[in-house]
Amino acid sequence: MSDFTNPYAPPAAEIVVQPGDPLRIGAIMSRAWRIFRERFVQIAVTIMLIWVPCELLSCYMDAFVFGEDDFRKSFKFAQLLENFFGIIATAGVIHLALHHSSGAPVSIGQAFVAGLKAWPRMWWTRFLTGLLLVLSFLLLVVPFFYLYPRLVLVDSVAVCERLSGSAAMSRCQRLTQGRYWQVTGLLLILMLIVGVPIVLLVVLSVLEIIPDFWVVDAAFGVVFDITAAYGTVCFFCMYQAFSNQHAQPGIDAAQKLAGAGLGGELPPAP
Repeated sequence: MSDFTNPYAPPAAEIVVQPGDPLRIGAIMSRAWRIFRERFVQIAVTIMLIWVPCELLSCYMDAFVFGEDDFRKSFKFAQLLENFFGIIATAGVIHLALHHSSGAPVSIGQAFVAGLKAWPRMWWTRFLTGLLLVLSFLLLVVPFFYLYPRLVLVDSVAVCERLSGSAAMSRCQRLTQGRYWQVTGLLLILMLIVGVPIVLLVVLSVLEIIPDFWVVDAAFGVVFDITAAYGTVCFFCMYQAFSNQHAQPGIDAAQKLAGAGLGGELPPAP
């Protein structure tokens, strides 16, 4: 069998092809849980390097600057921290998951450096994605609920394929084409998983079981950030499964051509 280059693979992609990788939500979540469990210490430390100071600052501002009732300023400040600093941790977690899938060794320092290097791509992609989603929601609510699941894998695309902006968004929409309900199903499940600790925290706060102290709030925030990293790993695993499936037709066609002794190149991917 002659060598061939898969023309359907994205440029500069860092994807580990796993033939026959199942696309079911259960299989994706199971694979994500395995990565999250086996890399938990590295993931937790990567998250904490960014979010411990960010959560302390956010809770301090809520307690002494904004006030408990000023939800708007508190939310905007939290979004600022997420979009400028949180994306470093997100990229680091994706980097850890990527290397775990390939079996390559990776350290916390390497994940942190990878997050810093991915920051420009992540920020620009997040900015354009957020702008598009906000406009779609303001102009007409329905397009938002169509676009959001189609763009939910942009972080993994930006880190793994080193694409940014509109290129990352286009790639993400190609990967999720025809899989809207599958992506939406995973989103709903993750929202339920994340919502349980939030409801529990609210109940404990109302019952005054948790001390009303901003440092305690920051500690719970960090725990929530570490828990939410499982969702990041889930979306990476979904991205990887969709990427492998998207590349498979090109591989199969090239193998048939090579087996028939025809050689030649396949037409470029649409």
